[in-house]
Amino acid sequence: KKLKKMIEKTLEHKKTMPRTDLHFGRLHKKLLRLWTDEQPRLFYKKHEPSIAIDAVFTLLVDCSASMHDKMEETKRGIVLFHEALKSVFVPHQIVGFWEDSNEANETKQPNYFQTVISFSKSLKKQSGAEIIQLEPQEDNRDSFAIRIMTEQLLQRTEKQKFLLVFSDGEPAAYGYEQNGIIDTHEAVLEARKKGIEVINIFLANGDIDEGQQKTIQNIYGKHSIFVPNVEQLPDILFPLLKKLLYKSL
Repeated sequence: KKLKKMIEKTLEHKKTMPRTDLHFGRLHKKLLRLWTDEQPRLFYKKHEPSIAIDAVFTLLVDCSASMHDKMEETKRGIVLFHEALKSVFVPHQIVGFWEDSNEANETKQPNYFQTVISFSKSLKKQSGAEIIQLEPQEDNRDSFAIRIMTEQLLQRTEKQKFLLVFSDGEPAAYGYEQNGIIDTHEAVLEARKKGIEVINIFLANGDIDEGQQKTIQNIYGKHSIFVPNVEQLPDILFPLLKKLLYKSL
């Protein structure tokens, strides 16, 4: 509610901003002020400013087995994110991903995506309860999931595109140990080159190992947010969401 009020206030201010007497824009036909005013404002703007947030989000959730002790709190944080985005009419999707380790072999690695909130349903009043369907499953092939979500976001027409990856460790899947980190890093770079802002939200239970922190930063660079205790997730998500939404105004 607090964020919604802040966004609405900003949008209203944009809407009522003066469109005349500007320092730049279209030149007025009446140029008398050029001689009468010391610092004349001779320009105006013809078009109304946008009064909507031109952004779209994908929340990609690691549903690997290691998330078993973090999933409930993670879902609470994602519910907060969903309700906030819905309240300011920003389309988004929430997708869990995992790989079936029992079926994976050298020739096939079955990967699954569970879209609990789709773009088309994200702004509907009754949406949200579906988030509780997310559950820990098996392995996580992060690079593949990031590339699939990148393709989906590129089909959207919004100006600002955000991909938030919720995870609790390194990529881990069949035959993935050697190149998983490098491949995921490349997938992140590919998405960013295409105009998508990729942010990792790393979920831990207690102190974060320095080596693990370095590995995540090697994948995502400075766009990594470390959450020592998953109970802190809502408090960390609020300023992040505020920052990203204001970026889109």
